This record gives sequence, C-alpha cells and structure tokens, in this order.
Amino acid sequence: MVVIRLARHGRHKYPTYRIVAADKRRAVTSKFLAILGTYNPHTKEISLKKEEIQKYLDNGAQASDRVLRIFIKEGITLPKWAKTHDRFKKTKKAEDPKEEKAETPEGSEGGDTAPQSTDSTDTIAEESAQKAQDKAEKIKDDVGSEKEDQDLKEQAETTEKVAEAVEKTLDSEPKK
Repeated sequence: MVVIRLARHGRHKYPTYRIVAADKRRAVTSKFLAILGTYNPHTKEISLKKEEIQKYLDNGAQASDRVLRIFIKEGITLPKWAKTHDRFKKTKKAEDPKEEKAETPEGSEGGDTAPQSTDSTDTIAEESAQKAQDKAEKIKDDVGSEKEDQDLKEQAETTEKVAEAVEKTLDSEPKK
C-alpha cells in the first residue's frame, strides 16, 4: 500500500519536511517512491506537485493526518474516504441509555428534525446533568441512612454492654 506522509529533512533543530509517496512497509527514513512537495513548519511555506498528488490519491494512496490537513489548506480535492482526525473532539463517556432517551427532543418521531440551537442543547444537557446528580444523591442518602441505622444500633448495643460491665464491677468491689 502506498502512503503519502512527511519525511523529515533539514538541519539540526530546524526541521523541514518533504511530502513523499512511500511504501507503507518501509521505515519512515528509508527510500520513497516520489517527492510530492515540501513543507517548512517555521515559515509555513508549502510547495506541492498537485497533479502527481491527485494521481496518487485517485489510485488509493492513504495520506497521513497532517498531510491531509496540508492538502485541505492548499485546496486539493480529496476522496470521500479521506478523513482527518479531530484532536479536540470530546470522548464519549459511558452514559446511561435512559439519559440518552431523555436528551432526544420530545414530540419528534424519529423523522427528519431541524438542527437545534446551542441554547436548547445546553439546557437539555443541564437538565440531564441535574437529573443524574439528583439520582446520585438519592442513592447516596439511601445507602447512608441504612449504614447510619446499623451504626447506631451497634453503638447502642456496645453502650449497654459497657453499662452492664460497669455495674458488675461496682457491685463486686468490696465496700469500705
């Protein structure tokens, strides 16, 4: 498989990159098939051979994420399957399926829905967060009250045992 990636080039502590087409099985620093352009990250200077790049992409060459971003910046048409990785995308947390149902707008029947404004999604998110917090507090209160009841019973039993032991010791002491 052919990949289009950056190959480091340049002097010590001042890297410049070549955009190369290479065999995926080869090391990053090894031989490559063709030089398709250059990229200087310090000056943001980019020079590309657009016709050759388009030829490689049309024949199925996979471009790295950074190279795809450079291509988008330079206006090269990409195939439909070429997607960049979103570094700032929030990860999905394991959520309760019941809460997901609560987030869907009421009255929609699964058909085409108009995009919601950010205000309504914010309020939905706040409501679901509040529900989750209330549920967590309720569970905490339930567990806490049962545990407190058990602790109080144990304390009462130990207090009775201590009181009985004190009475026995007072009764058994010789009177002067």
